[in-house]
Amino acid sequence: MSDYSLFYTLHPISRSLLGLALLSLATATSSLMYGFMLILIAALFVRVIENSWNRVGRSVGLLRWFIIPILALHLLFSPGQLILPGWPLPFTWEGLQLGLHLSVHLAVIFFAAITLFLCLTRNEWIQALLLMPFSSRAVATYVILIAPLRRSEGDLLHALRLQWKLRSSWPQSPQMLVSAFSAALAVAEVQSQQLWLRWPATAVTGLDSPTQAASLWQIASWLSAMIGLLGLGVAWQM
Repeated sequence: MSDYSLFYTLHPISRSLLGLALLSLATATSSLMYGFMLILIAALFVRVIENSWNRVGRSVGLLRWFIIPILALHLLFSPGQLILPGWPLPFTWEGLQLGLHLSVHLAVIFFAAITLFLCLTRNEWIQALLLMPFSSRAVATYVILIAPLRRSEGDLLHALRLQWKLRSSWPQSPQMLVSAFSAALAVAEVQSQQLWLRWPATAVTGLDSPTQAASLWQIASWLSAMIGLLGLGVAWQM
């Protein structure tokens, strides 16, 4: 996520209200038309926040592995009127309608959740976790470890993928999985040791927050908060 997006000049509470409102509307809506509209709004939010369509594209690619089985199962096993009576596959209109409804509902909640997580920066999420009564400094330690571990584990998985393409031996796959788990644990141990050694420099309380703009962005923050509260109210009435 980009901490330098203009979106992060808004107040964190205003951004949080916008994300919560979108997620509440996504959860409460039962209309296909409203669902498609909320998906479009959430995708545009992600595009504005990150100044890129990359995350939207990756999310669509991930969602297809959930949507295709949902549609296929409901098309095949839902009773009702057949779409093509002469076909051996019993596709029904009722199954298509139910599959589309569930798929859109899943997609809109998925994109709304992504938007909510992007509404705050990584440092703000860590600070919010520390403010919760049930959290502790140990929680912050694990959260801070996520970013370096993600990079390290990504490089490790890429190397293992190349190794698998070179060998392409199914009998050796269990051994490769065991070695992958061992390497991942070793990388995590190294990253935790480095975090412990430089902890005073990476303490959460010392992280800088995004610069708050002047009166124009303060007005935008208030407007965003009002829109977020309005969205929460609409979702409550649905």
